[in-house]
Amino acid sequence: MTKEILGLVGSPRKNGNCEIFIKEISTHFDFAHNLKLIRLPELNIMPCSACYGCIMGNPCPNKDHMERLLETIVKADGLIVATPVYYFGAHSIFKRILDRGFLFYNYLNETYGKPCILLNFYGIKDRIGVSPQTLMVFAYSLGLDIKASVNIEAALPGEVLFNETNKEKAKELARILFSDKKIENSFGCPFCGCEIVRIIEEGFICTVCHGYFKIDRNGRRIKIKEGGIIGPPEHMFLHRDWLKEMKQRFLKVKKQIVKSISPLKDKGEWIRFD
Repeated sequence: MTKEILGLVGSPRKNGNCEIFIKEISTHFDFAHNLKLIRLPELNIMPCSACYGCIMGNPCPNKDHMERLLETIVKADGLIVATPVYYFGAHSIFKRILDRGFLFYNYLNETYGKPCILLNFYGIKDRIGVSPQTLMVFAYSLGLDIKASVNIEAALPGEVLFNETNKEKAKELARILFSDKKIENSFGCPFCGCEIVRIIEEGFICTVCHGYFKIDRNGRRIKIKEGGIIGPPEHMFLHRDWLKEMKQRFLKVKKQIVKSISPLKDKGEWIRFD
């Protein structure tokens, strides 16, 4: 059976490292497949208006590419997601998509468990910023099964293939996408692998899964408590239920809110740009 691989290219640069490396990985699949590509920065993804319509079962008022993107993800058997690192973060298109993440709940039963590979391309050594975290949030919010989150130093268009190590990495990633194996991060969160944490008095809180862990005097990561963010659809739907409750709470206290903010309603002068 032919598998459909979806490459989500988070770069506007044609034939850049994101696009080329996705294609390179696809050349090493040992099964029949179709590679479909979407250049994400070309999509029209409008800002969320915070109307809570989709949470309450109503259509999203924004008529753009968001739902078509999610429908395309549903059709894929596996995904490869790539972004360049811009000013210590992933391309802004991923944040725009995540800001509309309430719509994910409408597709979560169908996207959950799909395998994916995450790729971050950076130019200056060690300046990866929060890009890996952003892609992980994107993947986990859709319930995707992250097989690998890889950071690759390559800035010039197509430079990624100059390095033989990267070519070998492409072969490895092709092998694991539909396998039971993963490339584990031995230094990140012991629950999800994210390397970005919040430091608290007695340990660390992961900024993706919100898992709580400590590091002992031998450098071993000790799991303390799961964060309750990542899980099967029925677990993740608990957040949707909470959002619905917040909407109902707002309606109950709306008059009180209007009264409390009325003295400040017309304060200040708005600056408008043509």
